[in-house]
Amino acid sequence: MRHSTDIDLLMIGKTGSGKSACGNAILKRKKFLSMSSTDSVTTEIGYEVTEYKENIIKVVDGPGVGDTRLETKDSVDLVASKMEQAMLMNPRGYHAFLLVVRFGARFTAEDQDTVAFLKNLFGADFVKKYCILVMTCGDLFEHESEETGQNFEQWCNCQKGVFRELLQECCNRVVLFDNLTKDEEKRNAQIDHLLETISHLQAHGHRYTDKSFEQAAVVRQKALVEAKKPVITEEILQEVSLILQKLNEEKIDFRYDKPITPLQELSARCEKLIGNVKEQDKGTGALQDLEEKVKNLKRSVDDAILVHTTATVEKNKLEEKEKAMMKQMEMDMKIRREQMEKIQEEMSEDIKKQRLHYEEMIAKNSMNRERMQQEFERKRTEIENENKMRLQAAQIDFENQRRLNDERLALERQAQAAEIDRILGAAQQQMQAQAQNLEETYRQSKTTAAQVMMGGLGYAAFAVGHIIVPEVMAVLWIGASMYAAYQNK
Repeated sequence: MRHSTDIDLLMIGKTGSGKSACGNAILKRKKFLSMSSTDSVTTEIGYEVTEYKENIIKVVDGPGVGDTRLETKDSVDLVASKMEQAMLMNPRGYHAFLLVVRFGARFTAEDQDTVAFLKNLFGADFVKKYCILVMTCGDLFEHESEETGQNFEQWCNCQKGVFRELLQECCNRVVLFDNLTKDEEKRNAQIDHLLETISHLQAHGHRYTDKSFEQAAVVRQKALVEAKKPVITEEILQEVSLILQKLNEEKIDFRYDKPITPLQELSARCEKLIGNVKEQDKGTGALQDLEEKVKNLKRSVDDAILVHTTATVEKNKLEEKEKAMMKQMEMDMKIRREQMEKIQEEMSEDIKKQRLHYEEMIAKNSMNRERMQQEFERKRTEIENENKMRLQAAQIDFENQRRLNDERLALERQAQAAEIDRILGAAQQQMQAQAQNLEETYRQSKTTAAQVMMGGLGYAAFAVGHIIVPEVMAVLWIGASMYAAYQNK
C-alpha cells in the first residue's frame, strides 16, 4: 500500500445535505445508508475505503449536525463524542474535511450556526485550512444552468451573504457533485475535481490530526457547554425559582422562635446547585453567569440565616438582660419594703409616745382647767371693753374730721364763685370792646360779621383760656356762636 497516495477524508455537514450519498458517489458504490429524510440517518460513525487512479481514498461519514431528533439535552455531547470517535478512527488525521451543502437550499442563519458549531469542535481555523465545500444536487444546477447560461464558477461568483462569506473562508474551494448521475465520465470528472482540490491542501504537507483536535479541546469543551446552556439554564433556574419561593415564604413568616432548619436546608440546596453548575461547566466559564446567579441566591439565603441567628442571639441577650433587671428590681423592692416597714414601726412608736404625752398633758391640765376658764373670761371682758372704747374714740374723730372737711369745701366754693363772677364780668366787657373793633374791621375789609366775630372771640378765648375754667369757656363759645348766627342772619 502506497501511503504517499493515501487520501483520508471526513465528511461533515447539516442533516439532509446528502452527505452519505456524496460518500457513496466518491466510493462509486453504495456503502453508506442514504434516505430522503429531514432526520439524520447517520448516527454511528462508519468508513469505507476505495482505490481510484492509484489513490487509496478513505471516506469517513460523520454524524449529521443540526439533527432535529438530537436536539435534546445530550444532543451536543452525542455529536461531539461521534466526532471524537471519527478522529480516533483515523489516528494519522485527515487531509480534508468535506463540508457538504445542498444546492438549491437557502443558506440560512441555522447553516451558519452549524458551521460555527463545527469550528468550536475542530478549531477556529479548520475551515480555512482543511475544509472543501461539496455542493450536492448537481443535477438541479444543470437544469438551472440551461436556463441562466451560467457555469458553476460564475454562479459561485454571483453569490452573496452568508454563503459568500463561507466560500471566501474556504478560499473558494468548492466542488459540485451529482450523487445520482449514472454517467461514468461525469462521476469520474467530479471525483478528479475533488482530488485536484485536495492536492492543493496536500501541497502544504499538513493533516488535521488528533493533536489538532486535542488543541481545540478547550474551545470545543466550552462550545459544548454553551450549546447545552439553554437546557442547563432552564433546569437550574427552575430549582432557583423553587428555592426563592421557599425563601420568600420564610421571610414573610419570619419569627424569632421559628427553627432555623428550613433556611439551612435552602442553603444546602444552593450549595448543591452551585456544585451542579460547576460540574456541568467543566471549567470552561461558559456557565459563569448562571453560577453567579445561584451564588447570589445563596448569599440571600445566608443573609436570612444571619438575620435569624443574630435576631435569636439578640433575643437571648434581651431575655437575660430582662431577667437581670427583674432580679435587681425584686432586690430593690425588698429593700424598700424593709425600709417602709421600719418607717411604719418608727411611726407607730412615735404615735404611741405622742399618745402617752397627750394623755399626760390632759391629766395635768384637768386640774387647772377651771382656773384657766376664769382667767380667760376675765381677759375676754377686758379686751371687749378696751375695743369698745377705741371704737367710740375713732367714731368721734371721724365725725370731727368730716365736719372740718365740709367747712373747708364750702369756703373754697364761695371763693371760686366770686372769682368766676369777676372774670366773667371782665370777659364780657372785653368781648363788647372786641366786638366793636371787629365790626369796624368788617366794614373795612368787607368780610362777614360772622368771620370777624369768630376770629375775635377765638382770640379772646385764647387770651383768657389760661384763667377761665372750662365751664366759663363753654358759655363764651356758645354765646359767640349765637351772636355770629344772629349777625349772619
